Order: sequence, then structure tokens, then C-alpha cells
Amino acid sequence: MSDKTLARRTAVKLIFKGKDISKDLSKYLLSLSFTDNEEDKTDDISISLDDREGKWIKDWLNTKKAETKTETVTTTSEVKVGNIVQFKGGPVYISSMAAEPTVNRGASKCKCTIANSNAHPYHLISQDGQRVYGWVNASDVEGETVTTTKTTKIQDKRAFKGTEIHAMIIQKNPYTNGKDKVLDCGVFEIDSVNYTGPPQKLSIKATSIPYKTKLRQTTYSKNWENTTLKNIATKTAKRSNLKIMYLSNSNPVYKHKEQKNMTDIAFLKRLCKRAGISLKVTSKTIVLFDAADFEKKNEVKKIKAGKGNIISYSFSTKTADTAYSSCHVIYTDPDTKQVIEYTYTPENANTDGQTLEVKQKVTSVEEAKELARKSLRAKNKGETTAEFTLIGDVDYVAGITVRVYGYGEFNGKYIVEQAGHTVTGGYKVNIKLRSCLEGY
Repeated sequence: MSDKTLARRTAVKLIFKGKDISKDLSKYLLSLSFTDNEEDKTDDISISLDDREGKWIKDWLNTKKAETKTETVTTTSEVKVGNIVQFKGGPVYISSMAAEPTVNRGASKCKCTIANSNAHPYHLISQDGQRVYGWVNASDVEGETVTTTKTTKIQDKRAFKGTEIHAMIIQKNPYTNGKDKVLDCGVFEIDSVNYTGPPQKLSIKATSIPYKTKLRQTTYSKNWENTTLKNIATKTAKRSNLKIMYLSNSNPVYKHKEQKNMTDIAFLKRLCKRAGISLKVTSKTIVLFDAADFEKKNEVKKIKAGKGNIISYSFSTKTADTAYSSCHVIYTDPDTKQVIEYTYTPENANTDGQTLEVKQKVTSVEEAKELARKSLRAKNKGETTAEFTLIGDVDYVAGITVRVYGYGEFNGKYIVEQAGHTVTGGYKVNIKLRSCLEGY
């Protein structure tokens, strides 16, 4: 079990539509879960609230700056004495007797009908800024009908969809040094809401890729000519009003790439996979990076067997489709018949392993070498994995490296692929790791 004092030492800060609702939230929060992924998957957050009072489903989601829709209702009715009718020239009063307002500058009796009322603008008279209705004899419009259009605004009860949430997990002075530790989970967009009972409970799920953005909703067909991966990613981000961070030293060049009836996120993922570059979307930012660079960084944390912060653990190793010793890239230009190839073998490679064959377009031997290295990494990176559930610690985020001790053959340097933080009566973090690959 996790330390019971963690509930008192850990707080959740939530910004909803630009307003800090943390104080109200603390009374009703049942749990908050945040999942931080290293690559390919979106970050997400889920919040569960006690709503026996109906506060959150009624007040929080539906009335705060709810979107509005316009509803137009059109009715047709027969002209009657005493009506005020909207003529083309303006509203006029239907009288049983011929009449004329004292300010009327027109004829004493108007023989116009609804159809040609625009010919006599004095039906609507303004004097000293005041609006005065003109008069029409009922006998002049007998048997006519009038069409009335009424426009009203109604609230969209699903207005919470697309609403932004900014969440933070705060560890209150964990090391008695007078400072709090903060995990800024990022900005998310509400994707779904579930309401269950009894007792009434409101569950909210939000994602780092907005559901309404073009990035994941709109499919495109486009031929990309004489461009690079960075250029495609930059234009894709701009189309969805997202930022771009390109952290890889590699920037593949494309003479021609076809995006055929695909969403931008699916197309980008495909390009990144083939280029051996990792992709992540977080806090309205598309991040492209080289996982090898992150694996080379110094360890941020140490996990040692027998320590009290470890709740549970597991290790796994597999050789099927992971134990490759080298990678051979070969490409034959269909026009020049020139053959470009390269075989990459990392340092200290197992000579008993297989050779991974890759047939993909490259323009130089150097590009073939880089593709071979990254393709081999992509295949072998899942050979050894681990999973730990620990007492909550905001330092554990996707992309950091840790050193594992006391587990025999599984000792070594690992990179965090996923960190799941859960605050529910206590605070714990579940991390999924893969062993760092050395030599390539």
C-alpha cells in the first residue's frame, strides 16, 4: 500500500476555461490519472468527481460560457385587426378604420398591400429618434397572410466538448526543504464525459490532441514534392494551429511523397516510423525527436531492489523479432540503375543474431547508414522491458532515463516509455521502461 500521508502531501491544480477551480475541485475529487507517453501515443488525463449534489454536471459543464446555436422558427398567419404586421417598409398597425398618424407626411389613406408596401416608406416613421407605426386600413389587406420569423439562441448542452483543461500535480514539500515539486501535465481538450449513479459520479477524459483539430479529424490527399520531413511537419502543425519542435539531427529529404486520403497525424506517424524518428503530441505542440539522443542522457532517477518506494515490479525479455545483429539497406534507382546499400552492425553486437533486411529509397550511402541504424534500433528496442509501480513522484516522466539495481541480469539503464500518475486517496506512479541500447 502507498503511504497514507501522500493524500495530504499531494494536491491537484486544475485550470478550466482559464479559471483556477482547484479549491472547489478538492471537495469532490475522487481520482485523477495522467498518462505521459514517450512517443506515438497521445498524452491523456481522466478525472473522476463525486457529483451527488449535481454541481458539476449542471453548473460546471453546461453554463460556463456554453456555446450557442441559432434556432429560427417561421409562422404564417392571417392578417387581423389590431395586428402589427412586418411590412417590407417596416412594421405597421392594422386598423378597422382609415387613419393617419399626425406626423404622417403621406396620403390620408393608403391603398397598398403587403406585396407592394415598400413603395410607401412613410409606413414607418421616425421623429426625434422615436419609432412610430404607420397605419393601414384592414379592408385594404383583407384576406392577406403575413409570415413572421422568430430567431432565438439556445445553449449547446454538449458545449463542454473541446473545452480545455490545464492540469498540474503538486507534491507539497516532499523533502522538507520548503519547496513544492510540480508536475505540469499540460493542456488537454475534453474528449468524453460519462455520468453514472447512484451515487452520482462524473468522469471526464481529455486528450493532448484536440478531437476537433484537423490533425486527427480531416483527411487530405496531397502530393508533397521536393521537401523534407521537417517542412511537412511544420506545415502540418500550422494547419492545425499547433506549435512544432523538431529535435532530431536527421531531416530526411523527399523528392515525392503522397498523402492519400489520410489524416495529418497518420501521415506524419508513417513518415516518422520509416525515418526512425519518434513523434509525440503534447500541450498543443508536435514534437519530433531521436530516441537515441534521449537514451544517451544521464540517469535522472535510481531504482534499487528492496527500497520502500517500490510497490510492485516486473521484467520481461524476448528474442522473437528483436534480436537482430545487423541491418542491411539496399535500394536500386529505377532510372539510373545505381545500387545504394549499406550494412550497419553496432559495437558488441551478438554475432549469432539475424540480419534485418530493409528495401527503401535512399539517395546516398550516408542516408542508407542512418536508415540502417535507426531501423535496427526500432526492431531491437523492445528486447528487454520492465514495469514498476512506485510511491508517487512527479520526477517520473516519459523520456527520462533511470538506473535499475539489484535485479541481476535485468540491471542496467532504462528509458521511461510511459509514466502513469494516479492521485486517488494517495499518490502512485506506474512506469513502463525499455532497456537503453548501447553502441547505436
